[in-house]
Amino acid sequence: MTESHKTIQSESPGKPADMPAAMALLFGWNMELSRFYLHRYQQYCALPTSFLACVSLEDLRTRQAEFLKQLMDEYRIGSQRLSLIANPDGAVSDLNTDYAAKLLKAQEDAAAIIDQAKVQAKRILDSAERQNKPDQAASEKTSLKKQA
Repeated sequence: MTESHKTIQSESPGKPADMPAAMALLFGWNMELSRFYLHRYQQYCALPTSFLACVSLEDLRTRQAEFLKQLMDEYRIGSQRLSLIANPDGAVSDLNTDYAAKLLKAQEDAAAIIDQAKVQAKRILDSAERQNKPDQAASEKTSLKKQA
């Protein structure tokens, strides 16, 4: 009976030769889940303290929205990481493609805003100089009259 049991066990899909690969998969999966949930619990624990620092209802809404956005982003990335562990040759090839594109867009937007601010600052300075010239001319006339 034990002979038959050994034969059946070795011919089954879960044969002993597959154990190292299965254990590596489970280990990687569990480590990623542990890392993910530890980080999320830290975020949940920090949330009430962050709410205590709010000075207005709008501030509270903003912090809550930021927390929820971060939560959604982290769950999306976490699921992609787990997918890579379960299917290392799989469809998810680069976790940071979306992030890199958003970061590049944000940098481009920031550069455009800085350029706009420079143009606006130049207009303000030019306007101030134009307004200052008549005042300066009037001031010089007044000082010339006083001297005379």
